[in-house]
This record gives sequence, structure tokens and C-alpha cells, in this order.
Amino acid sequence: MTLVAKKPYIIEYEKGDKYMRIGIDCDGVLRDFIPDLIEKIKVTNPEHADKILVPESWDWEQWLPFWSEDETEDYVFGTHYKELFGRDSTPIKEAVEDWGKLKEWAKENGHTLCLVSAQRENCKDITREFLDENGFDFDEYHFTHDKWSIDVDVLVDDSPSKLQKFKDRSVAYGIPICMKTTWNSELHDEMMSIDRLSDLIGRCFG
Repeated sequence: MTLVAKKPYIIEYEKGDKYMRIGIDCDGVLRDFIPDLIEKIKVTNPEHADKILVPESWDWEQWLPFWSEDETEDYVFGTHYKELFGRDSTPIKEAVEDWGKLKEWAKENGHTLCLVSAQRENCKDITREFLDENGFDFDEYHFTHDKWSIDVDVLVDDSPSKLQKFKDRSVAYGIPICMKTTWNSELHDEMMSIDRLSDLIGRCFG
């Protein structure tokens, strides 16, 4: 399928096109990972609570300046990965509210909803548990750091680097859609951007 992105942030189908493959990320789109991480640090390491900065990038050291990258990686993906990525991790409230509506719209229009998420090996199974626990049932599940390699027509993501790579390399010539956060503000005027999943239904697809 060939899509055309037109201002003000509307994706138009080319004549003859009908169905779409919609890629959706997990962390920052469905799961409230960064707020969860901040709260976890405040509980386990209260001495650092007042040193946590507003996240303005995916660079750990920009907003967690008291730890090295290796220390943060060990904290997140080693010591506390089950709490941060498992069944009881926190879903984004608006995503839960919107999911049923998005599923119904996709089914009525023949679209395919595909999870496209870059999870560490030890986080894949527990991420599936999180998705199941919160009713985020997809037609397809893809765990990969090379999101551009997945055949989807659009990718909803919060990572600036993943969105840019998808824009440059997408095997389906897909369109990146930025889920607005404080750590991707530089993309809000450069790429199609949304505030919540339900925006896909009207604003992006007319």
C-alpha cells in the first residue's frame, strides 16, 4: 500500500487501496514505562529522588545524572525488569480507554494491528503478559530493534531514533507517527504526531 501524508496531519489512501497494517509500539505508547521507572527509583533510592530531571531524550544520563548508563541499564533490565515490564507494570490510561474503540475501527475497516516493540530477551514473555493483562490484543506480535524491517504501513512510536530509522528505511515505505512525549518534542513539528491512540481514527486517516 502507498500512503500520502498531507497537512494538517491526515494520511490519505491512494485510489484502489483498502487495508492497512498498523504498527504500534509498547513502551511510551501502551505502557507507562518512564513514569514507572521514576517512581521505582524514588522508592528504592530515595536519596536520588530530587536529582531526577524531566526526561527530554532517551539518553539515561540526561535525566538520571547520578548513574552511569551501565548502572541504569543494570537497574532497569537486570534488578527491576519484572516490576517495570511485567504483568503489573502500569498501562497508559488513555491507551486503555482507546483500545476497544481502535480495535472496533480496525476490524470494521479490515486493518491489521501489529505490535512492533524493541524488548530485551528477558522482557519479551513478561511484556506479552502485560499486554494480555490489560486487553491489548494484537493480530500480530513482532519483537525487534529493527522496526523498519517489519511490513507495516505506519508505525506509532515514541522513540526519536526508531521513528527516524523507520522514516528512512521502512521496507513498506511506511509513515512514522510520533506519540507525543517530553523526550521527543523535537519531532512534534517534523513528523505526524498524536496525543493518544484514538487520534489515529480521525486525524490521521480522515
